[in-house]
Amino acid sequence: MTLEQRLYLSSRAKEVTENEAYIDAFESIKTEIETQWQSSPARDTDGRERLWLMHSLLQKLQATLQSTMDSGKLAQVEIDFREKTRLQKLNEWLK
Repeated sequence: MTLEQRLYLSSRAKEVTENEAYIDAFESIKTEIETQWQSSPARDTDGRERLWLMHSLLQKLQATLQSTMDSGKLAQVEIDFREKTRLQKLNEWLK
């Protein structure tokens, strides 16, 4: 994946995580899972495991979006560095 693609995906991931509908849905689902887990009987191991899996997948989604945003930040640093290096080489050549 190119640096520009990583930067593009990063901005799309940021749009998702800052979207009010996404934030509301994410928090609502997370709260529902946690509430169901807390009120589930200890003997319901299958149900509790499913809830744990749902919670884990929800956290994985959030972590993946965050990772995509972080990758874009690193891509931007690399793009900036490359541009700075090109400008320095051009200035040295022009001297």
